Amino acid sequence: MSTLVKVEGSSNRRVGARMLLTDKGERTGGMSGGCLEGEIQKKAWWLTEQGPVVERYQTSGEDGVPYGLGCNGTLYVLLKRVTLEDAERLERMRELRSSRAYAAMATVLSGEESGMQRLFPGDAGGSVLASALVSEALQRVAEREALEYLTLGDVEVLVEALPPRQRIVVFGAGDDVKPLVHIARVMGWDVTIADGRSHLATAARFPNATNVVTAPVEELAGLCGLRADDAVVLMTHSFEQDQRLLNALLVTPLRYLGQLGPRQRTQQLLADVATDRERLAGAARLHSPIGLDIGGHTAETIALAIIAEIQSVLSRGDAGPVVKKRESGVMEVPA
Repeated sequence: MSTLVKVEGSSNRRVGARMLLTDKGERTGGMSGGCLEGEIQKKAWWLTEQGPVVERYQTSGEDGVPYGLGCNGTLYVLLKRVTLEDAERLERMRELRSSRAYAAMATVLSGEESGMQRLFPGDAGGSVLASALVSEALQRVAEREALEYLTLGDVEVLVEALPPRQRIVVFGAGDDVKPLVHIARVMGWDVTIADGRSHLATAARFPNATNVVTAPVEELAGLCGLRADDAVVLMTHSFEQDQRLLNALLVTPLRYLGQLGPRQRTQQLLADVATDRERLAGAARLHSPIGLDIGGHTAETIALAIIAEIQSVLSRGDAGPVVKKRESGVMEVPA
């Protein structure tokens, strides 16, 4: 298992990126845009003969290495052979992510215990990782979905969040929802489809959805088990359904709430909340018209615009051109 544990300068991937290798030459995951994977795969086995090791990779080309493709960064990668204990920890990580639990991992990066890990929740940890400072950091990082480095004497510890799998709840089951489901699943998100029309909201129509819910419209929102970290999209194409649902969702804490349709229609939907202070506050957070302006008008391009806007909100991005971020230095990843 190779894990990106620190970055100085720029990098295509963030700390926490992982790649799993087998002794047969197979691999899944990635460390970069493709420039490092082959080098890591070629040398990982003999580098770890004596145990876990943190390797430094310079991607600017200054060192004359073959993977210097001008990324202008220095990457530190932990290489570690997977033990039975590690395999069990990976399985628990999968279970935590699937259950949408907030989790974190502490990894020792230096000293005699380099490569040791502690998963939260679940592990008590040993030696350095049993420290109260590590325990507090694990809980803090999990709750904030953040990243921290701890220095405990001469030992450095990376504490990284393992965020729950993102979920998008789509109220609506028309044909234009299908490409939205497809793109969301490519993103690795869970997708719940909910609609009051049982002939539209079926597993047969949406085989890639994680869950399909059908019920009277006044019960739909309650049956979806909405959480504050969910992204919710309203696209029923039914004014009555949208109005009832929006009335409930405006007072529901959500990471993202978007309404499909022109601005005038949304204003009509919101006409009844003009005197409701709580719903007015919710309306201020509503994304409508929904999606980024990418100039598309087909179901597929609209779906892409919606997913792009949701991702921008989730990552707190500004949805501006990447070239401008490069020029301003915003893409620099601090150590």
